[in-house]
Amino acid sequence: MAKTWEQITTILSEAKFKLPRGQKEVKKSTEKVGSKTLDVRYGEDKRGKIYVYIDGVSMGDPYINIKAADKEMKNIKGIMKQLGEEDISKEEILNVIQETNK
Repeated sequence: MAKTWEQITTILSEAKFKLPRGQKEVKKSTEKVGSKTLDVRYGEDKRGKIYVYIDGVSMGDPYINIKAADKEMKNIKGIMKQLGEEDISKEEILNVIQETNK
């Protein structure tokens, strides 16, 4: 059976993104925000802190636990949906987040 374009792109993005050394993946999901699809990964370090990555871009400081990270991701998805309605691309949003976290 042939795979859809979305399945192929998901497989390829999963293959190219690796969590930083010292983190293990505890959760991953594909989220639909408007017409955009986001690859969301949650990594946990040895201290139990949770890091979140959207399409390979770090969302900054770690969260205390997975519940706090999920709550913040819900807020981020809402903001991304709102900005998407204003014709701001997903890449522009992620670039700003990446620049802010440097």
